Amino acid sequence: MPKDAGIRIFISTGEISGDAAGARLAAAILRCCPQARLAGTGGARMAAAGVKIVDQSDHLGAVGFTEPFSFAPSIIRLFLRTRRQMREERPDVAVLIGHDVFNTLLARWLRRRGIRTVAYFPPTVWIWRSLARFISGSFDLILASFPEEEKVYRESGGRVLFVGHYLRDFLQPVTPEMRKAGREACGLADGAPVVGLMPGSRPQEIDGLLPLLLECAEMLHRRNPRIRFLLPLAHPSHEKPVLRQVCARKLENCLSIRGHSWEVMRCCDLLLAASGTATLEAALCCLPMVIVYRVSRLSMRGIRLLVSLSVLESETLGLPNLILRRMVVPELRQEDALADRLFGEARALLEDGERREKMRRDLAGIGELLGPPGGLQRAAAAILSEAAGREWTGDGPA
Repeated sequence: MPKDAGIRIFISTGEISGDAAGARLAAAILRCCPQARLAGTGGARMAAAGVKIVDQSDHLGAVGFTEPFSFAPSIIRLFLRTRRQMREERPDVAVLIGHDVFNTLLARWLRRRGIRTVAYFPPTVWIWRSLARFISGSFDLILASFPEEEKVYRESGGRVLFVGHYLRDFLQPVTPEMRKAGREACGLADGAPVVGLMPGSRPQEIDGLLPLLLECAEMLHRRNPRIRFLLPLAHPSHEKPVLRQVCARKLENCLSIRGHSWEVMRCCDLLLAASGTATLEAALCCLPMVIVYRVSRLSMRGIRLLVSLSVLESETLGLPNLILRRMVVPELRQEDALADRLFGEARALLEDGERREKMRRDLAGIGELLGPPGGLQRAAAAILSEAAGREWTGDGPA
């Protein structure tokens, strides 16, 4: 890999998960090319990885079709400031991570001005399949992390490179020894059931789903007082509002707030989680789970209309189920996401070891579908080649 001192890369992300992916990608780029100059929109994780943050964007995530409108003024201001930054500094390549509508429109604006664009975690094809041709035409290169992504965007005429998912490098099925060590590190008795609660990383998800998860936790604890709960925080700013709800339900003696989702997952018998990246992390750990999902009524009507028009294949939203193309993990969506329904699913899994083992076996195949290890290195090599005006096909060094 040439050590081009002049390579300038702009990374555009939104919400906490984008900041996390951007940070790992930035670190991989700098390992390949330490002299590269990285700037972008993101948060503390990207800054710590060596990216000059020109605008904070890790607070702009929302779930659903109507919910993002609450951020519209902030998003418009960010869009205008980002365009101004691009005019002034003109990077060699712009890497656009997630943040579907924002980054697709930004990519089209950049391409008209001759700035090369690379999509990393492009708009998810399970939602945006009907617009695949428009999306493909927005980017010079799409780096696919999922097989379905590569297939759909390639068939729509896009230039696509399957690099695989970076989580494949960091997560593996949790063994009994790993679980025991994790529980000892968290001060948990090895024989007590442990349930992870993950309401999501967006404020909207925490407001909507945390009360549901905590009500279910109350019901589980009444049934089995030995049970313990772990709740990781996606961002330090979430601690006070989360702790306030935990104390209001008098769960502080059986629930611990932890710092990292992976630390929690290796301790748990079961995870109750919002639909999102956490469910893919849990699947790679082969951790049994129940997925919950709630959006506004208007958003859900929109989703169901798209299903009826065959724009969406189904209402399925859990990444493990979408990747495996079958219902392996139970999903409680919208009006079904109720505490008593969640309690019933959780109790059944906790009390039926054979059912938990079957889910672990079903999830065990998901890693192979996400490509071989080294996804970040492949993505970094492709981006640096694009910045230098070369095409990298994935065969050998860039």
